[in-house]
Amino acid sequence: MHNRTQWLPYVVLPSIIVVGIIAACLTLAQALVRVKSDSEMIRVTGSARKPIRSDFIIWTGSVSRRAPDIASAYNGVTTDLDKVKAYLLKKGVKETEIILSAISTTTLYEKQKRTAGYSDSEAVGENSATFQKIEGYQLSGEVEVRSTDVGLVDQLSRQVSELISSGIALESKSPQYLYTKLSNLKVTMLAEAAKDARVRAEQIAASSGCRIGDVRFARMGILQITPIYSTAVSGEGINDTSSLDKDITAIVTMGYAIR
Repeated sequence: MHNRTQWLPYVVLPSIIVVGIIAACLTLAQALVRVKSDSEMIRVTGSARKPIRSDFIIWTGSVSRRAPDIASAYNGVTTDLDKVKAYLLKKGVKETEIILSAISTTTLYEKQKRTAGYSDSEAVGENSATFQKIEGYQLSGEVEVRSTDVGLVDQLSRQVSELISSGIALESKSPQYLYTKLSNLKVTMLAEAAKDARVRAEQIAASSGCRIGDVRFARMGILQITPIYSTAVSGEGINDTSSLDKDITAIVTMGYAIR
């Protein structure tokens, strides 16, 4: 009896240690399984593209006049701007859509002949205007049209050169084509891109014999507004204003749990 009691600690203690190790291993295994389950995820990118037509246009034209005296140049520019405005009104542009800018003035100086002993920088230095003779003045002004009648203004931007034949030195700039309903369309486009991402995730998971679970994360990309058929993408977003017809593209990156 004494011998059994003497050997009991040597039997019980290792048994307790073994049981503890097994329990610890089981706990660790469960933790590893849980970590692995939480980390298993599929990441996909979805996109949606929609053609749009610009619904707002901005066109700018400029006129300039050069004359020996500033008054003559000013009268010439204001007369030309009035003629351009009258032309636009006659063609159907609303007066509220026409903006005339302030007139800018540039003083013109006669070119100085290079004097022996002086370098070019000295001949036309910072203080050269103090002794250069004024040759005349060049004044310029701009007329701008902002309209929702995109078709009309787009056509006029190409026809307005007719005024050149009447002696008006008009420079017509390329119109800017804008889309003003972007905020309303943005939500719809992002939703369609998210649906596309889910479909892609389901297809990838199914091919591996899995199913997708809850959404782990979602990142919305910046909308890309590009000329139609363009594939350009920028991390800062693209907002094309050079094309009447455009494509708007939304991109969404989604992460789904795998079951």
